[in-house]
Amino acid sequence: MTGPLAVLSSLLFLGVLAPGLGAAEPPHPEASSSEKTSLAADREAILAMAGEWRVVYRFEEILSWKPGYLLRPPYKIRGFEAVVLLEDKGGHIALQHLLVGAKGEVTKHWRQDWDYQRSVFWEYAGQGRWRSRDLDPKEVEGSWTQTVWNVDDAPRYAGYGRWRHERGVSEWVSHPLRRPLPRREITRRKDYGLLRSVMHQIVFGDGWILEEENDKVRRGEREESVLAREIGVIAYDKGSGADFPAAGRYLQKTGPFWKVVRSAWNRILEQNREIGYKGKQDAKELAESLFEAAEKFDPAKESEEQAWKEILGLIGEHCFFLPKETSESGR
Repeated sequence: MTGPLAVLSSLLFLGVLAPGLGAAEPPHPEASSSEKTSLAADREAILAMAGEWRVVYRFEEILSWKPGYLLRPPYKIRGFEAVVLLEDKGGHIALQHLLVGAKGEVTKHWRQDWDYQRSVFWEYAGQGRWRSRDLDPKEVEGSWTQTVWNVDDAPRYAGYGRWRHERGVSEWVSHPLRRPLPRREITRRKDYGLLRSVMHQIVFGDGWILEEENDKVRRGEREESVLAREIGVIAYDKGSGADFPAAGRYLQKTGPFWKVVRSAWNRILEQNREIGYKGKQDAKELAESLFEAAEKFDPAKESEEQAWKEILGLIGEHCFFLPKETSESGR
């Protein structure tokens, strides 16, 4: 990973020096005549993220905003991911991430959907709640909206931005967005409530990088305060060491069930303007229930309609919904 690691080092230093982290969209480099700006180039960059990857996850707090706050130790782990193309409909691309172990262990991970010039998406509102957000279509002209979904296929966060292509490197930069606590800290940190982030997806010859610029935000009754600033870099590099064919076998077995889960969530999101988990443990419990049901589902013995009813029941047990026609006072 010599090449990608060299890029990572540069990105980390650039992140440290970048002004206004998490507060405004970082400046884009000036476009040159040699840049590829077509929709086809955007799609090529997104589709290039599919594959079998050796992954390094790095996160480091670099700045304390609160007097007396001590920066936490850096976090670094390694792993393997298979990123599988689920859907490609031109202006809509869905990529499913799967964690893969050396002995064939497979865990369904996050999903990223890309939608061209999408002006409606789900925005994190804090405290386990998401609200539908509408933008002026002119604001997203030429942009792609990336929606990241939880392991239970519920919304996690979304952001929009434009791809730039130059000298064999493609980069997408999001507008500022809000995200829940990362899974690596959700059980360990109680001193902040959300991340305010700018996300970068950088695709190059033999891999890609997800770079995160994160402000850790504490929410008070009247105002928000930032505890610390963090840089995260997740590097995807071609490599071996995992039983990647196991990912295909997992999707072949459970894919029909997860397709119904996605359809159920689509119906829920179409009908509501706000959704959320009922309590702090409900996200974990819903995911566990769906994972168990996915393993048990047998298309030869159970119809999609039966799975649909079971899935809606599980989601309804752990989530609340505010219909589009319901006022806040009617909740």
